[in-house]
Amino acid sequence: MTASAAEDMGFATAEDRMRYVCRLLESRDGVTVGELAQTFRVSEVTVRNDLSVLAERGLIARIRGGARALQRGQSEVAFDVRLRVQEEHKRAIARAAAALVGDGEAVALDSSTTAFYIAQQLREKHELVVVTNGLRIAEALADAPGISVILPGGVVRNAAMSIVGDFATTVLRSTRIGKGFFGARGVSVERGLMDLNPEEVRFKRELAEACEQVVGVFDHTKWERSALLSFVAADRVHTIVTDESAPADALDEWRRRKVNVVAATTAAEPQRRDKEVPNTILNA
Repeated sequence: MTASAAEDMGFATAEDRMRYVCRLLESRDGVTVGELAQTFRVSEVTVRNDLSVLAERGLIARIRGGARALQRGQSEVAFDVRLRVQEEHKRAIARAAAALVGDGEAVALDSSTTAFYIAQQLREKHELVVVTNGLRIAEALADAPGISVILPGGVVRNAAMSIVGDFATTVLRSTRIGKGFFGARGVSVERGLMDLNPEEVRFKRELAEACEQVVGVFDHTKWERSALLSFVAADRVHTIVTDESAPADALDEWRRRKVNVVAATTAAEPQRRDKEVPNTILNA
C-alpha cells in the first residue's frame, strides 16, 4: 500500500491513525508497532509517538513493542471520546431512529453513544416512557417535559456510563417495552448483534427480551466486524438503522431476511439541541 493509498483509507493525520487504533482495540487484545507502521505506511517512530499520546490520554495501555486495550474490562474508549467518533453518521442515524418513535410509546435505549444522540432527538416527544441503563442518556432526557425516564438500579460502569447488574435485570423481567434501540460493536447474520463487556451484554440481552421490536442502531464501521459476545440473535432483529456508507451487499442480505433496513443520509442537521456534547480528548 502506498502513502496515497493510506490517505485514501483515512490515515492521513495522527488523529485518524489514533482513532483507528482505538477502534482496532475494541475487538482485539493488542496491536504491534510494526503492524501499525505497515498499515499506516509511516515510520515506527511515528507509530510510537501516536501510541504514547493515546496512553497519556488514558485510552490505551503501552506494552513492549505495541499497545493493548485497557484492563478491567475497559477496552471501550471513554464515553465522551466515543461520542465524537463518526459523530455525523451517528447523528443521522439518531434522526432516522427517532422518526420510528411516536408519542405515547414506551421505548428502550441502551447505553451506547448512538442511543445518546437518539435521546437528544426524542426530547420533543409527548407522553413517552424511556427505559435506559445509560446515565448520560437519562441526563439528556431528565428535563424533557413530555418524557418519563426509568433508570433500573444496579452497579455503575464508568467506562460506558451505564448501570448493570442483577437489580436492573430483575426489573426488566416484569416489563414490556415496544421498541428497543441497541448499539453494537459488531454485526453479522450469523451472530446477530455483538458487544464486548460481559456485564453490558447480559443487561442488553435482558433489555432485548423485554422489547417487542429490537432495532439495531450503528454506523458503517460496525458492519462485518466481530466482537466477543452476541446479545441479540439475527432472527430477533426487527429493524436496522445505519448510515449511507454501510456496505450495500450486507444491507441486502438483512433485507432478504425480512429485516427493515434504513440507511440514513448525513444531511446537515437543522438545529442541534441545547444539550450539546462537551469537547473531548481526541479534539483537545
